[in-house]
Formats: sequence, C-alpha cells, structure tokens
Amino acid sequence: MSFSVNTNNNAMTAIRLLNSTNSMLSTTQERINSGFAVGGAKDDASTFTIAQGMRGDVAGFKAINDSLGFGEATVNVALSAAETISNRLNDMKSKIVQAQESSVDRDAIQRDITALTQQIDSIASAAQFNGVNLIENTGTTDLKVLSSLNRTSPSAAPTPTYITVVDEDLSAAGLGVNGVDVTNKTVELKFDNTLKFADAKLLNFTVNVAGGGTKTLTFEFVDDLAADTLTHADHIAVQYDGALSANENLAALVTKMNEEGLTASFGTGGNIEVSAALGMGGNATSTLTGFVSGTAAGGDPSAALTTIENAITSANQALSRLGTSANQLETQKEFVKSLTDSLTSGIGQLVDADMAEESAKLQALQTRQQLGIQALSIANQQPGSVLSLFR
Repeated sequence: MSFSVNTNNNAMTAIRLLNSTNSMLSTTQERINSGFAVGGAKDDASTFTIAQGMRGDVAGFKAINDSLGFGEATVNVALSAAETISNRLNDMKSKIVQAQESSVDRDAIQRDITALTQQIDSIASAAQFNGVNLIENTGTTDLKVLSSLNRTSPSAAPTPTYITVVDEDLSAAGLGVNGVDVTNKTVELKFDNTLKFADAKLLNFTVNVAGGGTKTLTFEFVDDLAADTLTHADHIAVQYDGALSANENLAALVTKMNEEGLTASFGTGGNIEVSAALGMGGNATSTLTGFVSGTAAGGDPSAALTTIENAITSANQALSRLGTSANQLETQKEFVKSLTDSLTSGIGQLVDADMAEESAKLQALQTRQQLGIQALSIANQQPGSVLSLFR
C-alpha cells in the first residue's frame, strides 16, 4: 500500500458512492412527495407518453359523461311530459266514450275535451331542458348525444360516436286531437227555387249506429204510396203532392225523417237541419231537382272515438321510444363512468409510486447516506496518517 497526500482513492470512491446514494435518495423523496414513479418524460419516456395519451382519453370521457348527463336529463324531461300527455289522452277517451250516449250533454263534454286539448299543448310546449324540446316537433332536428370515443390504435385519432334520440310530436295537432268534436254532426239541407219533386228521386243520409259503424238511410219520393213501387226495398217512402208548394212537401219530408229516428226541423232561410242520435256519418246526397247541398257541420262522436284511439297508440309508441332512449343513455353513462375509472386505474398502474416500496427504500438510503458520510470522513483522515512517518 502506498501513501499519498495528493491522491486519496478511498475518498474519491466514498464521494462517488455518496453522490449515487444522494441521487437515489433524491429520486425516492421526489416519488414520495409527488406520488408518481414516472412523473415526467425523463423518468420513463415511453411509459410517460402512454400515460399522457390515456390521461387525454380520461379527460375526453369525463366530457362525454357530462354530455350523456345532459342528454339523459333532456330525455327524462320529455319522458315525464309524455307520460302526463298519455294520461290526459286517457281522460279525453273517457269523455269521448261518454259522448257516444245520446242522452248526455255533449256541449259540456266538448268543453272538457277542449280544456284537455289545451293542457296537452301546454305540457308539450313546456317540456324543454336547456332549450331542447323532444316532444314538440317544430322543425328541430333529432338530439345527438356524444356517447363514446373509439380508438382503433394507439396512434390513431379517436372517432366520436353518438346516441340519436328521435324527436316526437306530442302536441294536440301532432296527435290529431286538436279538432276532436263530439257535439254531434248536423247536416244542413239547402235547396234553390228550382226545387221540384218527382217519383224515384232520392235523398241519402249516412248515420252512426250503436256499437260502431254506420248505415245509410235513403228517402225516396213517390206521389202514390199505394201504387208506386220503391226502387229498392230498403228505401223509405216519402209521399209528395205536385199540387202543393215546395215548402209543404218539405214539411212532409221533415215529418218522415222524424218518424225514422232523425231529428229534423226547418232552420234559417228555409233550409232543413238534420241530426242523428249517434251522429251523422257524412254529408247528404240527393238526386232531387233543386237540391244544392247537404253539408255536415259539428262534431262526430263516433269518429272522435277512432281519433282518440289513434292518438293513444301514437303517444304510447312515442313513450316506448323515449323510454328506450332514456335506458340507453343511462346504461352508456354507467359504462363511461366505469371505463373512466378503469383508465384512471390503468394510469395509476403505469406511473404511480408504490409507497410501501418507496418507504423501505427511503429508510435504506438514509442509512446508506449516513454510512457514506462516515466512510468519507474516515477516508479523509487517511492522509493525516502520513505525518507519523516523519516523527
């Protein structure tokens, strides 16, 4: 062993080892402070790059979760309103069924139906969330809710996908109930001054019948009930007298109509107003000279029943579609939340520090640091031993 005061190999070795220990101790302390084993690209470039890409995906999925939350809230508002409208349609059906009975006050029932129609429009107009209304189709487009970001490879740009919620039209007009009228249809028969009665001339009425459906009542004019044969056995004979005035013969027609169960009377201007217990089925027709028109006016309880059934079917179908969309959005939201948690966990597996391991390292490195300082101190004392050679 040589002695030198210029070169202390032991001290240099001790310094090198102590610096290495200090560096590892600094890294361990940084990991403990930050919680990351890979806190930046210099720690592990490839792992940090992967983690950053996954962090971007997590941020994207959190935004998607917000989008799904907005879509879900919008659909839930529409669904709640649609259920209420469906209930109002059921109430309306109850009123329309009541109107099928001839002894009820149809005008009072019609007022209730009108009020229900106004409620339906009010509900449909109010069913909006942040300005988006899914049940009052006024030319708006379907609601597209961002639902996912699909990536085919680590380097490829993600592709957005959407859940489309079809907008419905549950307004009274959209359901076809805005014109429902059960006040009972009345046909107004109009004639001009060329009115002339003749054998085999016909007047036809279509009326509703109990239990549904219609039948046609055909009045046939004859001048001799005993001698003349009707052109069809189902026709109803009305005797006229060529010697009488047009109004007198019309009076005979009104009498015959009332005998057959119709309600007929002279209205304004000499025209005849005709109605049936269950409603008229349409306009009247006639081959009578001087007949101008038989125009129907007023409601039709039987037709209203068909209208409300169609409206209820349409509303229930819309409810089904909205319910399916609500379930789809809720399921996708839960999946995105779970996926976000999984990605966050995966990032943690890549970059998080194992605190138990780092704690053990810290204890060991602190001990090594102390020992290194002592070793350096011993190495620094060795050149002093050379003085003993010169005593």
